[in-house]
Amino acid sequence: MFPGAGYVTGRLREAKKMTAGRIMEAGKFIEGSHLPVKRVDEVAETLREPGIITGYRNENCSALQAMVSLFNATNETVNFWTHFLAFFYFVWLLVSLSTVMPLFEDAYYFPLTCYLFASCAYPLMSCLAHAFSCLSLTALHICYFIDYAAISMYTWAVALIYYFYAFPTHLMNTWYSQIFLPIAVINSFLATFCASSSRFFKSTTVQKILRLLAFVVPFVWDSAPLVIRLYTCDYETESCGESSIYHIHQFVCVGIAFFFYGSHLPERLAPGCFDYVGHSHNLLHVFSIIATNEQMRAIIIDLKHQKHRLEAINWIPSSFWATVVSPSVFALNITLVLVLAYSLFTHRNCCNQPSLK
Repeated sequence: MFPGAGYVTGRLREAKKMTAGRIMEAGKFIEGSHLPVKRVDEVAETLREPGIITGYRNENCSALQAMVSLFNATNETVNFWTHFLAFFYFVWLLVSLSTVMPLFEDAYYFPLTCYLFASCAYPLMSCLAHAFSCLSLTALHICYFIDYAAISMYTWAVALIYYFYAFPTHLMNTWYSQIFLPIAVINSFLATFCASSSRFFKSTTVQKILRLLAFVVPFVWDSAPLVIRLYTCDYETESCGESSIYHIHQFVCVGIAFFFYGSHLPERLAPGCFDYVGHSHNLLHVFSIIATNEQMRAIIIDLKHQKHRLEAINWIPSSFWATVVSPSVFALNITLVLVLAYSLFTHRNCCNQPSLK
């Protein structure tokens, strides 16, 4: 009755069989029979981490194997889930806050909106990088290019909220306030460039230094006005009296996260004992998320308590920074990632060396 109905039915049957086969294949992978973990001497040098002896995935997994591996015990499983769950937590906070604050209507809240989106993006990009870095050695580097870009966007968003909600009163409308955000833009771009280009160097020491500098410099620049404000503000009359404890918690957590990232402890002290749970990258993830949460709590207190005072002295956020500059910073970072990815494809052999995360 319907021309071609037989052909369509046949294709649907084939699709059904293929889907069923994929599901059965995934089931076998989940049982672990097709996805054994490897020891450090069985994987490419690029994948090796100090103090991690076993739990490595194959460097040429399929996308399905990569996803199924997240439900098996590997040295990336906790890395994925710590940031995957954090992503949903921050999305929930974004949605919840949007019901009580005009995040998309009032320009005063636009910096916070950018910050909330960046806080959702960086754990998402991180967990995706940890999930799919096993597709190939090339995919490993590109995944982390994107991860670094997301962190760089987060550093920009932090500069934005500190500038508009936590800037020292006596430094407003000075040369320092005029250069603060432009330099934060430059820092964001350089952070992506330095962290990503570190993967082109053979020396693990050079890699580690470049990556630490890539994010320590923006952190110091972003935090400087906040530290000055906490040191000079009147704790009895200003919001810093209530928010300072959360700001301090954030600094402590960031310091701990940097310590674990730079030291590769505790796995260096007991190689093989923290292959799956408790190694330095797990702890980096946990403390970075706690730091972001404490930072978010502090800045929400500041913006609520300071709104009328800041409006009275005409320190009002310009929508230009959130609606024009922020998308431009994002586009700049994505363009840089594409350029570096193209460079990686044209010089594939240059990145086949140890590459710390």
